[in-house]
Amino acid sequence: MFFRGSETESGTPWRESLRFALNSIAAEKMKASLTTLAVVIGSAAIVLVVAIGSTGESYIVRLIEGVGANLAYATLDRGTSTVLDDELTPGDLMAIRQEISAVRAIAGTYDVPVSLHVEGKAVSARLVGITGDFKKIRNLRITSGRYLDEDEFRARFKSCLITDNLAESAFGVDPAVGNTIRFGDFRCTVIGTFREGVPTFGRSEIQDSTILVPFSLVKDINGDNFFQVIYAQAATSGEVPALTQQMNHLLQSRHRKEARYSVENLTSLIETSNKISLAFRAVLLAVAVLTLIVAGTGIMNIMFFNVTERTHEIGLRKALGARSAEIRLQFLMEAFLISFAGAVIGVITAIAVLLFVTGWAGNTVPLHLSWVAVVIALLVPTGIGVLFGYRPAADAAKLRPIDALRIE
Repeated sequence: MFFRGSETESGTPWRESLRFALNSIAAEKMKASLTTLAVVIGSAAIVLVVAIGSTGESYIVRLIEGVGANLAYATLDRGTSTVLDDELTPGDLMAIRQEISAVRAIAGTYDVPVSLHVEGKAVSARLVGITGDFKKIRNLRITSGRYLDEDEFRARFKSCLITDNLAESAFGVDPAVGNTIRFGDFRCTVIGTFREGVPTFGRSEIQDSTILVPFSLVKDINGDNFFQVIYAQAATSGEVPALTQQMNHLLQSRHRKEARYSVENLTSLIETSNKISLAFRAVLLAVAVLTLIVAGTGIMNIMFFNVTERTHEIGLRKALGARSAEIRLQFLMEAFLISFAGAVIGVITAIAVLLFVTGWAGNTVPLHLSWVAVVIALLVPTGIGVLFGYRPAADAAKLRPIDALRIE
């Protein structure tokens, strides 16, 4: 069994070492399985951490951009001003559209709580006066009927859109389009229903129960003729910082020096979410690496045990002509096989988990499988296993035949 023989009889040193390694692992299945378990966990953790981190990051960005992509938005700082002339006006909106070249779409909004009366039922809702580009900027999805057209914005037609939730609350299973809703002395005809393209969970002017009307009707409802928010959209995210600064400068130049305007964008929020996601992934990857180091320590311990247990065998192989390099290669091969098998099982497990969760969650939270992470999850645990297995393999190779044969 231990004769090297010629390459034609026993194969190359690599094949011979692989055969000895496989026989050794097969003889100690339980110890090898327990050692492999930590590698499985660490390898699977690498794939899952990257997938979860990428998914979480993209999901957070989707939520942040739910109020619209590439946006800057302006509001009056009401803590420093109560003067009506400081309010954002349709003239400000027009000036931003005409004087800032980066603007691709712009919309103003005014929202106020109202109590509706629909078919004898009282319903609390949010009335939002809007201008034409609001649908594009806020990524609204028309679920029935249609959006407001130019004539309705210009001629102050008493038309409105309502959220799907409000349509269900007010009209039940009956179609909302074509019905009339009333708040106070004001009546409007429902021409469509809508929902947000990406839910903002009430963190914007769009609530569960919201009515959209042409901004020109706001003055008829409560006498106000100013915007609470002006949204401006750039073509690319790279133009947003300059757009933000230009909006702020333009608004300040059109109003009193004492007036203060808050002009912000979503870039800082997205950057913050990216930093949080990076920190989250770093922590989880550190845990995965720690698990792999523990696995490597386990591999080293079992290899030391194998060397001690098989010292007589090593001495006999050396006495029959095996070189030190072949002994070292055999034990390194064992470490490689244990760690590589664990890495493969871990990757397969992680992919199976991702496929199961994706099938279960559907398109709600699409998980992103990174093939780079898969390659890393195969290479890193295998490398750690071989690295930790080198010392026991080197010790085995250094044994003198005569000393090894004395040990029974």
